[in-house]
Amino acid sequence: MKFFTLALLFITFSAWGYEPDKLGVGMMIGNPTGVNGKYWLEGDRAVDAGLGMSFGRRSELSIHGDYLFHQREALYYNDVHPLDLYYGIGGRMEFSEGLEIGVRLPVGITHFFEERNADVFTEVAPVVDFISKVGIEFHFVLGARYYF
Repeated sequence: MKFFTLALLFITFSAWGYEPDKLGVGMMIGNPTGVNGKYWLEGDRAVDAGLGMSFGRRSELSIHGDYLFHQREALYYNDVHPLDLYYGIGGRMEFSEGLEIGVRLPVGITHFFEERNADVFTEVAPVVDFISKVGIEFHFVLGARYYF
């Protein structure tokens, strides 16, 4: 599974014409907890993906991907640290008793540390499941990424 995931990422980023400092890789803690990545397409557009374990009544492998729109410096922390607001749409697969598939609507804030080439973020994402089960759940994560 790990080899397949790495090979898929390599092929995807090679096809996009990877440029330095556009790919961030890191960790996320919450629901789900695991690894994440983000690739910047344009100045205010990006795609992200995550692979981790969702914790609830039972632990389940969760994979998601989103297309994101950013509003640069939409908010400020202590009137000094700019925070970007982002929102988007994506999909989620969760391997439970069966394969659950749903739509994600992530909303979050992120702060980029230019001197360290890294960011930190927090995100909430309602997930509307429509295959295998029908229902709504929420993902909430805190995370950080380093950009290459």
